[in-house]
Amino acid sequence: MPTPVASICNLTATGDVIIGPGGITTMVKGLPVACLGDLVAGPMCITGVISMTTALNKLAKGRPTANLGSIVMGISILGIPISTAVLLCPNVNVIV
Repeated sequence: MPTPVASICNLTATGDVIIGPGGITTMVKGLPVACLGDLVAGPMCITGVISMTTALNKLAKGRPTANLGSIVMGISILGIPISTAVLLCPNVNVIV
């Protein structure tokens, strides 16, 4: 089932922000699309990375693009491993 594509500055379920670098040659509403391996940071996940996506057939700069529900793995402020999902993707008209 197609899902909205994620871009830089979208949020995860825990309120963390996708910070990039993204696929800078592929833009969605003026922002680079988020890709597998992009960094995530915020109040719950101080260092994280997008580690799993279902959009394996859509590439940006040779990397699969992230979408709604992509998994983010990282470390919390207490040093505990944390897993969350990309939750806020306002790009509902761009699906992968």
